[in-house]
Amino acid sequence: MGHDGEQWKVLAQGHTPSQRSVAWVAPDVDTTSVFMDALSRSFSAGIQSNVARELGLSPTPGKPLSSRVVQQAIDMAETSQNALSGVDFFTQISCSASSNSSAFQRACAQLSISPADVDAQQRREIDAVMARQFENAAAHGQSPVSTKTAETWLTAALQSRS
Repeated sequence: MGHDGEQWKVLAQGHTPSQRSVAWVAPDVDTTSVFMDALSRSFSAGIQSNVARELGLSPTPGKPLSSRVVQQAIDMAETSQNALSGVDFFTQISCSASSNSSAFQRACAQLSISPADVDAQQRREIDAVMARQFENAAAHGQSPVSTKTAETWLTAALQSRS
């Protein structure tokens, strides 16, 4: 086991109650930096940096990182991610073709399309395209998505409908 080309001496391995793998390593390793690096792989860079700032996490070579701080950081990151997902959910609903949202009607007007000419199947397909866009944005740390961006996606999806 290693990090940045250095080898670590693993003292013990185990699992948290939520079945996350953990390893206790020799104390000359910067566990805080290693943990923050791992956190950035599961959450967006924005969430990771906010957690680090709020908890005052900075490089501390040779100093152990308590399990309490680790759990607090994970809880904060998950809560942040859930909050951002909620914002995106609201934005996604406000741009729904299936619910004939005002954003959908504006996109139709912009493209000189009558909303009545877009059938239920096409509306479901547009909403599916939008859902994938929101998922992609979340996966790349681009959440929450602005209403303007979502409306741009909606217009493009409507324009390319089958």
